[in-house]
Amino acid sequence: MRRFVLTFFSLFLLLVMASAQDSKPTIFIDCQMRCYRNYVKEQITFVNYMQDRVQADIFILATNQRTGAGGRKVQLVFQGNNDFTGMKDTLTYVIDPNSTESIQRDQLVQGLKRGLLKYIVQTDMLNDVEYSIAGTSVPSESAETEQDPWNYWVFNVGGNGWIEGEQSYKNSSISGRFSANRITDKHKFEFSSRYNYQENIFTLTDGEKITSIFKSYNFYLEYVKSLSPHWSLGGMSQSGSSTFGNTDVSTTIRAAVEYNIFPYSEAQTRRFSFFYSAGPEYYDYTEPTIYEKEKEWVGRHSLTIEYEQTQKWGEVSISLGAQQFFHDFSLYNAYLSPRIEWQIYKGLTLDFGGFLSFVTDRINIAKSDISDEEIILQIKQLDTDFTYFSRFGINYRFGSKYNNFVNPRF
Repeated sequence: MRRFVLTFFSLFLLLVMASAQDSKPTIFIDCQMRCYRNYVKEQITFVNYMQDRVQADIFILATNQRTGAGGRKVQLVFQGNNDFTGMKDTLTYVIDPNSTESIQRDQLVQGLKRGLLKYIVQTDMLNDVEYSIAGTSVPSESAETEQDPWNYWVFNVGGNGWIEGEQSYKNSSISGRFSANRITDKHKFEFSSRYNYQENIFTLTDGEKITSIFKSYNFYLEYVKSLSPHWSLGGMSQSGSSTFGNTDVSTTIRAAVEYNIFPYSEAQTRRFSFFYSAGPEYYDYTEPTIYEKEKEWVGRHSLTIEYEQTQKWGEVSISLGAQQFFHDFSLYNAYLSPRIEWQIYKGLTLDFGGFLSFVTDRINIAKSDISDEEIILQIKQLDTDFTYFSRFGINYRFGSKYNNFVNPRF
């Protein structure tokens, strides 16, 4: 009898706990950025976290984009299901480029709490909500248009060094970089420069040493003017040098135009754009090329079509592009780069991506013979008709539909 009472009481407690758990709204967060999942679960305990987006009462899509100052603008899209069908909201906030990880995760928690409030007040949990507002004054728009002593200019300078090795192998590299950007909703100006030096030394079994050295520098300048919610106009210029690419100096100047079928304001969730550029290019080669050229001016144009969409069922991205020289239309390259992350069924996710390119435009390839060592070490760029890579993944998650607990032990 005593065993029966204990069993009955245990079952009763389990039912009560299950009922309490089921009374909480369920959410699924689709993170296209760093979401600090464990910290979020520790701080937001009034919801149940689902393993499957299809079963959640509230689907949350978290994305971000880089701001002109080097920070990130985060967008949280809330979409209701089940009892919350038809309810949808979007919140945004900006992460300061100098903020610490602690500040960033607290900002995310506050953003999620604000977005979830709309749904919580529709449940019996409304009676447990404590509501307060910090400050009583209404914020003015002057904070947004306040005079900036830097006039929206952001500068960055830095460098890196790396040394590693063992008895038969040594590697050292050094790099430096500088950038200056000014980005507003009307104009975008970006300048960047980078220098790289890398040296590898291999000791063979007979004591012979083989050394490979890679050196490169690059300057890049870009200006874009926002013409309308769908059109952009501008240009870019690039100049550099590369031992791998057989160029002492290479310079490109291009005018460019882009049309986006969807408004740019929706770029975090969907984009369908057509980008065209054209202009002259100058090359001063380290060695004569397979076309018997030491220096040359050429013209080239390119077209890139990009489609991206991020929704509750997953994410799809397809990029299709081609570029071609004006002086010889047979010199071109065309590429296709798809990426799909698709939840086919509850818990079953398909992930596919890749890149395929047909290449006939490598006019910089050196005419001189290349040794086997140079091929293995990839010291110089080689001619090819194609390049590709692909990846494929499938994952099936099953079991408990809840995902609330955090256990950092071990």
